[in-house]
Amino acid sequence: MANKVQINEGTPVVWADTTDYGGDGGARTHQLSLAALADGAARQGAKADLGNPRPNKYAVTMRLEYDVAPADNTAAYLYWAPSLSGTAATANPAGTTGSDAAYTGTAGSTLAESLQQLIIIGVLPLTNDADTIIQQKTFWFAPPTRYGMPVVYNAGGQALEGDDVEMSITFTPEDDEVQ
Repeated sequence: MANKVQINEGTPVVWADTTDYGGDGGARTHQLSLAALADGAARQGAKADLGNPRPNKYAVTMRLEYDVAPADNTAAYLYWAPSLSGTAATANPAGTTGSDAAYTGTAGSTLAESLQQLIIIGVLPLTNDADTIIQQKTFWFAPPTRYGMPVVYNAGGQALEGDDVEMSITFTPEDDEVQ
């Protein structure tokens, strides 16, 4: 008879920049450059295949760095753009492309309106710390589809650091095992 549930961690899926990432968030698997992301702007990562079957949940860690200290009472937002297709530009919500690129939403809507069509994973409240201090938070998330991509929206009052060395989005698979 089962009497406990153990959590098994799988191999992380990591969005980071291929040319500038230092690896502190795990080994990069998918492209996402957050360097110099302006206040009020968003960036989308490359589409990923989370596998089939996929874990029932992920521990999702967002790591950001600001060159100039963010304003008090500001935040960065992490969204998920789920997709029914593994092809980059197919079956994506809210104008996402499936490639590492600036995200401005759909042609007929504002960025704020388009972000509402994505799934919010979590909000990172920012501290008033600049370069060398990594702003980081981990969330639990259960993606509804096999494919998708992260979208980061910067509402910190300042641009992100000009390099990608410490910045990443990491999805660590968490499987429950009944023992």
